[in-house]
Amino acid sequence: MARLIDDLLSLSRLEMKPYLPPDAKVDLRLVVGDVIASLAPLAADTGVTVERQLGDAPLIVHGDRDELFQVFENLLENACKYGQSGGKVVVSVRRPEGEGQREVAVGFRDFGPGIAAEHIPRITERFYRVDVEASRGHKGTGLGLAIVKHILTRHNARLAIKSEVGKGSEFTVYLPLGARTP
Repeated sequence: MARLIDDLLSLSRLEMKPYLPPDAKVDLRLVVGDVIASLAPLAADTGVTVERQLGDAPLIVHGDRDELFQVFENLLENACKYGQSGGKVVVSVRRPEGEGQREVAVGFRDFGPGIAAEHIPRITERFYRVDVEASRGHKGTGLGLAIVKHILTRHNARLAIKSEVGKGSEFTVYLPLGARTP
């Protein structure tokens, strides 16, 4: 119940300030590394190995470190919980490829059961659950991806979801690289 209240309050605060862009400089590699470290016990408990592909150079974006931490924490936690049957989660931070590309991609790839295509458009809705019974077993509130969506909107970022039943899922956050959000 306390987690549900915390998530509802967090979502409410985010909804009150969706167009106030954060302007601090954040190194995504450091934030993602901190998230991986903080969720190491969960990964161990669920039997998941987290593989890092973070690169060597800093990747600076304008953002709110705590909010981005919350986004990445939610995505990694979901990958560990719902993709645990795959035994591995790959976390990657990728620089933009090609001339003129100004987005950095942060991906969370699991090798679990995957998500059927009909659920993907609704997965960031409040309280939406792909599998109600499985979700109850993982003690989620059904608000995590809705919170992710609101934080990313505030950061002028986007979330891409790719999944295939039986092969796993990948959630990728695309953030503007180095440029101040509008």
